[in-house]
Amino acid sequence: MKTITFPVGYRPDYLRQFLDSLASQNLSGYKIVCSAENCPECIRILEEWDMPLAILRKPNSAGVRSHSGARDNMYNVLSGAFKAGSDFNVHLEDDFLLSPDTIDLANWYYDNFKDKPMTYMCYGLFNWGSTGDDYAGIVTAPAFHGLGWCAFKENWESCYDKHWYDDVLARKYANAYGWDWAVEGYFKEYKCKALLPAISRTHHIGRLNGTCCTVDYFDKTYSSLRWNESERVKDFVLREAVEEKHVHL
Repeated sequence: MKTITFPVGYRPDYLRQFLDSLASQNLSGYKIVCSAENCPECIRILEEWDMPLAILRKPNSAGVRSHSGARDNMYNVLSGAFKAGSDFNVHLEDDFLLSPDTIDLANWYYDNFKDKPMTYMCYGLFNWGSTGDDYAGIVTAPAFHGLGWCAFKENWESCYDKHWYDDVLARKYANAYGWDWAVEGYFKEYKCKALLPAISRTHHIGRLNGTCCTVDYFDKTYSSLRWNESERVKDFVLREAVEEKHVHL
């Protein structure tokens, strides 16, 4: 079973944009699962969406934004999907826009690596070094680029599930904490590699009222990032290039 997961917080306007973007994708063969915080307006939007959707409720949702709550919500939907039998998951967030070929790229990853899933620990959709015009190019990276990513069951079990709440490596390598820093610490400790598109297939639009991202940080970090807004690639190509740029490094 292939799944698409995303957490849902407290920003209905971004959620509407994300769902419109997701609905335009080639979703054949995927089960879509979300985990929702205690936000009545967002839950209503989810229930009224005209696509098949499994809605999980985040346990003990306090109804307010928090860093730890966002971490729990994301784990709830990911673990729920894999426990339900997912072999391959595409993980997105409710303040993304997607390229026309985002799920096409996920399918390319699945078709080419389903028989050797541990070749890479992450099959990414986002690239902090996104630039140029190589829409078909796929590159390797020695780091985790977390704004949209795919994982096989084997990746989930060996890395993400075990280390989601383990901040020891996050503190060791970045003196930080959080699920993404924990995963990134695992990548550095065990020299894991990821695949990424040369040009990003997700675009972060959550400028206002974020859990961790301030307006100033958003404008400085995300506003100038290049992403694929219009192209639909049929044949992706694995390049020899290595992406070294990363906002956390």
